[in-house]
Amino acid sequence: MLTPAATTLHDWLAPDSPAIGEAIQRASSSGYESWWHRCASVGFCTNPVQSTAYDPDLGRRVAVMIRCGNRRAAICPSCSDLYAADTWQLVHAGAQGGHHGMPETTGDRPQVFATLTAPSFGAVHTSNHRPGSADTVCHPAGNRKTYCPHGKPLWCNVAHSGDDPEVGQPLCPDCYDYTGHVLFNWHAPELWRRFTIALRRAVKAHLRRIGSDPDTVRVSFVKVAEYQRRAVVHYHTLIRLDPNDNDDTTPDRPEYGMSATELVAIVRQAVKRVHLASGDRTLRFGTQIDVQPLTDAGDTGKHGLARRVAAYLAKYTTKSVAEFGIAARRISTEAIGELDIPAHTRRILSTLAKLAALPGNAAMVGWLHTLGYRGHITTKSRRYSVTMTALRAARHHWRIHRTDQPELSGCQRDSRDQEAASELSDWRIDGAGHRNDGERLLVHTAALRAREHRYLARLDAREKSEASP
Repeated sequence: MLTPAATTLHDWLAPDSPAIGEAIQRASSSGYESWWHRCASVGFCTNPVQSTAYDPDLGRRVAVMIRCGNRRAAICPSCSDLYAADTWQLVHAGAQGGHHGMPETTGDRPQVFATLTAPSFGAVHTSNHRPGSADTVCHPAGNRKTYCPHGKPLWCNVAHSGDDPEVGQPLCPDCYDYTGHVLFNWHAPELWRRFTIALRRAVKAHLRRIGSDPDTVRVSFVKVAEYQRRAVVHYHTLIRLDPNDNDDTTPDRPEYGMSATELVAIVRQAVKRVHLASGDRTLRFGTQIDVQPLTDAGDTGKHGLARRVAAYLAKYTTKSVAEFGIAARRISTEAIGELDIPAHTRRILSTLAKLAALPGNAAMVGWLHTLGYRGHITTKSRRYSVTMTALRAARHHWRIHRTDQPELSGCQRDSRDQEAASELSDWRIDGAGHRNDGERLLVHTAALRAREHRYLARLDAREKSEASP
């Protein structure tokens, strides 16, 4: 039986923790080398699936580890780092082009980077910390100190740091619209769907007004969802106009009928038109919409901007509700009162449970662990860029030809690579995770070193690329 993981690396290194002794015992055991090789074969995944399979060459069963493949850094730093790297490749190929099957002209197409936020559901503590600038207070009192109907102050003269746990908490929980908050999280995927429809219609309408054929241009996008500190979802998206041909290899630069600056205005118009009726409420995106052109600034620094945007989006794919004290597994309504979570998070879960008890809302219970958000973290239009499946297949193919020893991945690889695993049979799952905190300590530190080496290698390659003429 595999034991549950410790909370943090600090727990493993605590004076009273048995993890160090267990790590020494594991490192001095007779089966350490084979165990370490299996750990390395899955990139030092901290929560691998432990399995066995029959190897006809050896005439016996062999132990095999399979990556967990979890994108959440709080669960598996190794797999989440790999997921973020794949996301970077996907976004960068769509923003700059020139690799992963995207044409060189992709970076010259009109593109905008937008952030669609939720509306305000009540005043919350904020952090105005900016590197190189003086911090400002959260909600200055000014000349008049006002109170809410519940007698609580509507000001806060504290300059919160970015990691202050007060950030995102309501100034008055009784005034905060928790029902609207939960409904926005629940219907955010539908609001996004309606936004993409409204955007495509707005682009076609603009092309008709200027006398262009609306069928010559299509809208492509990639979107990443992020939880704000107030525990409500907002979207970061990169939107691009493409020629509406079949093979996406038009040699000459087509006329799109608009610049990236004009596309910014169209995106803002489309966001304002999106709404959704939910009972007696009308849900919309918030008014704080940030839309910036990506290509109108000229060629100078454009490629560097594409790299930064790709890194920005990839960073958010590894985040989860763990920062709100919630584990990435389903929870029941009865467990809400027993969770060790902030009061704001508990009120969100309680409101979600109350709404789920109403007729037609029973499905909400299954999304308590995501605070009511039921959408994907990352989505893209069909032809925006390369797919995650293609990136994983290419990486697996590279590893096979580099090591001549096929690695067994969590998805049992693409069908074109099944020959490498066809010799193993009679697969059996024994459990998930490592046996004790000593093994987790060894794997965690190895994964940390591997990530640092990859980061330094990428940094070195980038510096050499920038230095070359």
